[in-house]
Amino acid sequence: MKEPKHPRMGKEFPYTDQILLLSAVLFFAVWISDSFVFRLSDRFVGFVPDVIRIAFFVGLEISAIVLGFYSHEALFGKKSVKFTLITDGVFAHVRHPLYLSILLAYLGFFFGSMSLISLIPWICYAVLFDKMASYEEEDLVRIFGDKYVEYSKRVPKWFLTPLRKSSREQMSEDVEGDGVGHYLLLKKGGFAGDISICRWFKHVLDTTMLF
Repeated sequence: MKEPKHPRMGKEFPYTDQILLLSAVLFFAVWISDSFVFRLSDRFVGFVPDVIRIAFFVGLEISAIVLGFYSHEALFGKKSVKFTLITDGVFAHVRHPLYLSILLAYLGFFFGSMSLISLIPWICYAVLFDKMASYEEEDLVRIFGDKYVEYSKRVPKWFLTPLRKSSREQMSEDVEGDGVGHYLLLKKGGFAGDISICRWFKHVLDTTMLF
């Protein structure tokens, strides 16, 4: 297994960076070719009003950017030498927010031009990212044992959960119950705005009928 790049991360799937870069190159090569060169999917554009397509595109892209930003901030935003299990912020609602943000971004471009051909690499990446996530979770289970198992039961792998309780309330209950809260990694002052942000995620995703 590949050694973690950061104390807050488990071991990555081999060649993760290269896979993500290649996936972006291939996806946009297919999307641009279909949308602007060969225009194979042009006949389907008229079935969906421009307003709806643009709304889906903007909603998914903004969701991907915000989700990716806050998950990256949780992992890399604060220097730490201690390996800890993060279950706060966006990680309290989905276990793999970075991978999910990439899939949402690609899906947004599909809606932008209704490029049905681009759905082929998107589906392949969804399957690939799921396998990569499962590979990485095996190492987290090895490290944290039942703590990670309990976390995985409480938080879904891909679909954002409905808002339940704030991070601090959940942490307080977990600590009192000697649960996974002992491994929470919180920034000083808490994760500002995580509830409003996740509520916005849920609204956007419900609107697009993806989740």
